[in-house]
Amino acid sequence: MGEGRLLAARYRLDAVVGRGGMGTVWRAHDLMLDREVAVKEVVLPPGLTDSERDVLIERTFREARASARLNHPGVVTVHDVVEEDGSPWIVMELVRARSLQDLLEEGPLAHRRVAEIGLQMLGALRHAHEKGILHRDVKPSNVLITDSGRVVLTDFGIAQMEGDATLTQTGLVMGSPAYIPPERAQGQRAVPASDLWALGATLYAALEGRSPYERSDAMSSLQAALVEPVPPPRNAGPLARVLEGLLAREPVHRMTAAQAEPLLTRVATMPAPVVPPTVADARAEALTSADETVLDETMLDEPSGRRRPDIAAETILDATEIAPYTRRDPESTPNRRSGENRPAERRSTEHRSNGNWPAGQGAPGVDPEARTVLESQWSAGPGPRTPEPWEQQPSYQHQWQQPPSPPADADRERRKTTVIVTAAVVVVVLAVLIGAFLLRTQL
Repeated sequence: MGEGRLLAARYRLDAVVGRGGMGTVWRAHDLMLDREVAVKEVVLPPGLTDSERDVLIERTFREARASARLNHPGVVTVHDVVEEDGSPWIVMELVRARSLQDLLEEGPLAHRRVAEIGLQMLGALRHAHEKGILHRDVKPSNVLITDSGRVVLTDFGIAQMEGDATLTQTGLVMGSPAYIPPERAQGQRAVPASDLWALGATLYAALEGRSPYERSDAMSSLQAALVEPVPPPRNAGPLARVLEGLLAREPVHRMTAAQAEPLLTRVATMPAPVVPPTVADARAEALTSADETVLDETMLDEPSGRRRPDIAAETILDATEIAPYTRRDPESTPNRRSGENRPAERRSTEHRSNGNWPAGQGAPGVDPEARTVLESQWSAGPGPRTPEPWEQQPSYQHQWQQPPSPPADADRERRKTTVIVTAAVVVVVLAVLIGAFLLRTQL
């Protein structure tokens, strides 16, 4: 059946979204309710006998009945079951998500993420077990994870419901070999603890990148599940206790769902680890800080064109107007007391008369005391001129002298005393040794 074909005169098949060993999953449109759905087409392999064909068809209806009995956000909802051209079709909720197996192809997951996935899977399995349903094929490819973080358990194709006769033929083990618990590999009947072992193997694969019994072929995986212990996980971290409990070989010694839930919750609610900055991050932060600093300097450095002309005119003074009020050295201006300051006074009067205020009055808004130094007669006091601070030479250049070295006689006496004391010690030691030798020869 191809795209665009109507199924049961109601469901239009749009595109294939997945393929598996049991069939093909289509994205379809429900014309009656105007909604998108997923339709699972059961593909029967060629060469089956009538009895084997009946078994596969019955298994499809079993999956539909099992899923229909469950009402949980972690389980795909079944809407309808139809039969077309002698094959069953299951109409289900369309979940837009990637499988856990797809995520693992990109690498192992973090501990918190694995714990969050495990909690939701554990909730779906507990709900199914309370309804008397065992999944019997828990593995990463049957776990869907949406972008919002919802975890959905799919494919109850080999589920076993309480009260139903088993469809498994004698000597045939159903399920994925790499995720089959040891008791089922031995041919024993599945129990709720079997699903919990498969959950532990799925979490193990999420952390390690592979299941504990993944081998090159199915028979090797079954052989490992029969006789080999679970390899210790290297990346379990805070989930080591959960994996150890769920992957116990004997079902009676296996951790229960009630015991695993608080351990998974503790890891799922752990604070996110602080990632130390790398050298590249530090270099990028330094460059960003440098850019911000240069930008601040540019903003603070105001262009000269923004300055007000009147402020500039008031700030810059004419050198010819300042010159008459500049103090002169006493040596170059003799007879200051005889009236050398009169040209300055006359210049000051002319400066006032050229302005907009009368002579003898200060500029409007200017304190008269501020004009006293410029307009009054100033004369230097008698005596030599005191040099300005910037004309003085630094005092340390003339006052510092090298400290006197210790006298040579004292050093000579100290060396002489050291030699005498050393010689005396040597003499005493030799005397003691000679006395001891003489005493020994006499005895």
